[in-house]
Amino acid sequence: MITLEQALTSDHFHLNGCTRKVGPRGGIKEWVVVWYRNGKTKTWKTRPDDWEIPVRHGFWDYGYIHSLNAVHYHTPEDCGILQHER
Repeated sequence: MITLEQALTSDHFHLNGCTRKVGPRGGIKEWVVVWYRNGKTKTWKTRPDDWEIPVRHGFWDYGYIHSLNAVHYHTPEDCGILQHER
């Protein structure tokens, strides 16, 4: 889940469901869907718990991560499969 502090500072966001598969001969395949920041995080004075980040994925996919759908995303620092590499 993305917090307000992460929404203000992070530039990359992973969609939940990052996986790593090791094949029978030791090959590793990782599946990570990365969304990139496409603008400034929007906040409201009258609704301090609400925020919205414009994001993009590839050339044609655009959208928003906001306080209601933040449970479906995480930052690369919180990614489970990237934690094992460090």
